[in-house]
Amino acid sequence: MAITASIAAPCASRLGAATMRLPAEVDPLRLPNHVAMIMDGNSRWAQVRGIAKERQLRAAAEACYSNAREIVRLSSDWGIKALTLFAFSTENFLRPREEVDQWMQQLDRVLSLDDPATILLLPRPLQAKISDAQSITSGNTGMKLVMAIGYGGHSDLVQTCQALAREVEQGKMAVEEIDQINLAKRLMLGERCEDVGAPELLVRTSGEQRLSNFMLWHLAYSELVFEKKLWPDFGEEEYKNALVEFQGRMRTFGVKHHS
Repeated sequence: MAITASIAAPCASRLGAATMRLPAEVDPLRLPNHVAMIMDGNSRWAQVRGIAKERQLRAAAEACYSNAREIVRLSSDWGIKALTLFAFSTENFLRPREEVDQWMQQLDRVLSLDDPATILLLPRPLQAKISDAQSITSGNTGMKLVMAIGYGGHSDLVQTCQALAREVEQGKMAVEEIDQINLAKRLMLGERCEDVGAPELLVRTSGEQRLSNFMLWHLAYSELVFEKKLWPDFGEEEYKNALVEFQGRMRTFGVKHHS
């Protein structure tokens, strides 16, 4: 499931207010349009702080979504056009029931907060609230925020291929029409970010260096930054460093550039 909405405040111009807010080390003309983040390391964050075991799950979930709000704010202030956050994967639902329930409870609790960024952090069972959140933000013109909840890259690809196969079977599409463009449009997250394109930058926290079944199609040519800090400790400085690292890379897209 992917929940999509826009932030209430209009996104500042790259050469206007956003430029004033950007750290001096970041070039406003070379910002990635679309940033994706894997919010990893929340449970470890609670453990290393010595939080009592019976409180660790709740503390981890609270810290995760609290920091997500801050990263949403920074992204909007700095002029990022789209931000996709990997909140909960299909594989995460295979964890112990108690852990899944705690994360879902915290996602539900987020709804009681009077904050335009947090109203979008919703659990899978709350279909009506998801609809309400998307309706509430439908007229906004700021940064696009996508929350991936219960999402898996493999299932996204399989479901998309099945949908295309049904269209061919029904005579709505020729086999030859199944190309990269049509496939990308039908993918769950691709459809929601068609106007801004695939993520140019992926950041994963906690030191893990893998995609974990996230946006497998879309990340083919994204720049990957693996941050050692755990997600609740990933703040403005770390975000700035990731953007600086992104801007320091030469993006060739498989085409060799001769000096």
